[in-house]
Amino acid sequence: QSDLVDQIIALTSKNIFNYMLIEASGVSEPSQIAPLFDLCDDEHDPEDPEDHDHQGPQLGEVARLDTCVTVVDSAEFYDNLRSMKIYEQGETLGTIAELMMEQVEYSNVVVLNKGDLVSEEQQADIIDKISVLNPKAKVVKSIQSKVDVMEILNTHLYKEEQVKEGFWFTASNVAEEEKHEANMLECCEKSVVKDGKKCCKSKNKDGMLVDTGLSQVILDVVPNDNLPKVTRHESRFGIKSFIYRARRPFHPGRLNDLLLEPYFMLSFLEDEKEEKEEEEGNTKTETKMSEEDKMIILQARQRVAAAKQNKRAPAVGELLRSKGFIWIASSHNTMGGWQQAGNVIRLEPESPWMCKMREVWEGTPSEEHIMKNMKKPNGEEWPYGDRRQELVFIGQSLKHECIQNILDQCLLNDEEMQLGPEKWEETMAAKDIIKLSLYALDRVVVRIQEVEEDDENMENGEA
Repeated sequence: QSDLVDQIIALTSKNIFNYMLIEASGVSEPSQIAPLFDLCDDEHDPEDPEDHDHQGPQLGEVARLDTCVTVVDSAEFYDNLRSMKIYEQGETLGTIAELMMEQVEYSNVVVLNKGDLVSEEQQADIIDKISVLNPKAKVVKSIQSKVDVMEILNTHLYKEEQVKEGFWFTASNVAEEEKHEANMLECCEKSVVKDGKKCCKSKNKDGMLVDTGLSQVILDVVPNDNLPKVTRHESRFGIKSFIYRARRPFHPGRLNDLLLEPYFMLSFLEDEKEEKEEEEGNTKTETKMSEEDKMIILQARQRVAAAKQNKRAPAVGELLRSKGFIWIASSHNTMGGWQQAGNVIRLEPESPWMCKMREVWEGTPSEEHIMKNMKKPNGEEWPYGDRRQELVFIGQSLKHECIQNILDQCLLNDEEMQLGPEKWEETMAAKDIIKLSLYALDRVVVRIQEVEEDDENMENGEA
């Protein structure tokens, strides 16, 4: 990346180019390249040789990022969507499906190539899926990569704040608006304050908020101006996005048994990473896995993934993408990140919950926003702070009631809630295959603190 920055700055200094087109590799993520154009306003120590050196111009001072373009192969689109093939970029390991969706989500323009190799019906369906993944993207059809150059050059479409927000931020904002519009009965207000659930099932006036008492689902949270307008009745049977929220933790065993294991590929990427590390540690005399063996494993995974997809689609609809954060009872203090693309789902530790690190945000401009996630309808704080489930789902003809029902079954019941965090970990850890642990990170922090204490003791002349 530093070489790319240096080369662009060197070319701009010649003052002979009006526009530069950067073609990244097929496995590059635009989200890793675009921030190179951001201006760094941080103060740096000029005497620290390892600190940033801004003696020369920054990239954002001499060049403007205009457009992020992704080329989608129409003929390979469906195979890539289902694919279990992996790619490797630096330390990142992922599937082709994840890569394709991330590239589409980040793009301002999507060039839909090889239009002559698919039917009109297939092309319309691909465009619909792209519009669901990224409603703001402009789709340009092409054959043999021939496009009007002005469709992708000097468009002024790239907006830093928009790509950083993404569908997750948009969905959360829309969900907040729907939530405030919903009327809550007096009896439900009391039960929410007491038990964290409503005593009545309800829907708001336009049917876009569904409350089961345990959770809320807000429908159509990713506005899409590229698609034809539909009536409320039509949208109820063609749901393309919704957000799921709940104030109870998931039981790790039920989450795996009812949702993860039946419908998704969960842990194979970790297996792949371990296999790669083992191969790199082998000596020359040891035998590495042959390409033929790798292909056999890939084909086996593909068959399992296809079977799960065939089971998933009738049950929940055509789910393309879901993203958010989760609260697992046996990992009470760790916020879990949820990322799903096609057949693959990743559940990884993100950070401690905000209520566990108040010293970081109290007294900062973020405090007001963070406190909104910690307060009940009556203004008091929730017993477990900002811990909650918040997941955005996008796809085609999603069966939101089925997904909500499955997730609600994964939440702790009244009896389990009474046990409390210590008993949750004690009684449920054995059934937890997710294991959202920040232990390794904690050890690093503790070690840094020990080093700092040692340095301080040395300065004070202590042994």
